[in-house]
Amino acid sequence: MDYQKLHTYTLEQSFGPMKGHIIRQDDKIRIIHLKDKKGVSKTLAVVRFLNVKNKALKLVHEKILTGSLLGKTLYDSDIDFDKEFLGTIHVKLPDWLMKEFNTQQNSSVVQYSRIIVCDGSLLNENFIYSELIEIVPPELKDLFINKKKLITIVDENLLSLLKEVDLIAINEKNIL
Repeated sequence: MDYQKLHTYTLEQSFGPMKGHIIRQDDKIRIIHLKDKKGVSKTLAVVRFLNVKNKALKLVHEKILTGSLLGKTLYDSDIDFDKEFLGTIHVKLPDWLMKEFNTQQNSSVVQYSRIIVCDGSLLNENFIYSELIEIVPPELKDLFINKKKLITIVDENLLSLLKEVDLIAINEKNIL
């Protein structure tokens, strides 16, 4: 993965180093803010871990669970991975997230992606390590929105990630 394609890299170019602030984490779900030096959230990420039993990934996954940033840690650990972008969706922000983003605007965008890792064995098979959503403050939405891949139908996987942080898709008539 090219480091410059990482979400964290994009944020660091504008705001300096990002620090993770974990809201909730267990074996399956991680909810984390990426905050700037002033403590303002520049992204809220919800990660669902799908395959953590891979031997090569085990130590790196444990480091991620201690609070390290996901993409940056995979990259720094020389794990062969790719972030597959699935689409962007418009959402209504709950009051608590508007406060974390330090904004009065009540809508923004979510990027929906999954992390695919190459297992590194002789079989050289890929597997999905995690799927995630990254919610950005309204003033950053033009930086992250992909108008060519707008999500018009919300499936159950995406809906369950949105529900983890009380997000509502603005176009709910297309929810499966």
